[in-house]
Amino acid sequence: MEQVKNIEFTLGKMSGQATGVPKYTWKKRSIFFELPYWEHNLVRHNLDVMHIEKNVCDNIVSTLLNIDHKSKDNLKARRDIEQLGIRKKLWPQQRGESGRIYLPPACFNMSKEAKNFFYETLEHVKFPDGYASNISRCVQKHKTLTGLKSHDYHVLMQHLLPVALRGNVDDKVVSVLIELSTIFRVLCGKTLHVHELDLIEAKVARVLCCLEKIFLPTFFTIMVHLIVHLIHEARVAGPVIYRWMYSTER
Repeated sequence: MEQVKNIEFTLGKMSGQATGVPKYTWKKRSIFFELPYWEHNLVRHNLDVMHIEKNVCDNIVSTLLNIDHKSKDNLKARRDIEQLGIRKKLWPQQRGESGRIYLPPACFNMSKEAKNFFYETLEHVKFPDGYASNISRCVQKHKTLTGLKSHDYHVLMQHLLPVALRGNVDDKVVSVLIELSTIFRVLCGKTLHVHELDLIEAKVARVLCCLEKIFLPTFFTIMVHLIVHLIHEARVAGPVIYRWMYSTER
């Protein structure tokens, strides 16, 4: 607040700059700080758990199943790690006289049999009436997922992933994803206990570090990074069921 108090902002043009602040550090001062109570708000921008959970689950499923145009593991991602000089075993390789590019398999890549088992699990899963939509309709004949809604990802993240992935992916990958699933399940509970939130907050940081060891840097969109802030917001603002967008969008 000290850095931005002297900035005068007009739409489309910068008319002032705070003294002693490097150029382009801050471009404007939010108009919300004109409100007398805004600087004392503990949660100024409520993060929507519904969309964060949906996007994180979409990242995971698309990458594990290597879905075209949605997977975070592709040639560009492999070129990035080659440029960074990390994970040499996963660098793209040029084979034969044709110059065809080969991408070495990573620990999170699923075999054809494992993918078939995953799709079969979704095709035959049954839920109590009114608990979830018919997820089996999203599994197409050519073995891909389409048409999943936000609540479908909610059910998939918290209940189906631990079952469908167990024994089909590397154990270290499954164990981390199960922990992530547990975090969302506790976070989305109707009742929150402060001592549980303290334990989950420490676990979130560790799980994200483990995910960085498994997936490529392109996997970590802004939605994945926002997970680390959800526990603090839950401690301050209460259960997420009163703050997420399901009821509003419905």
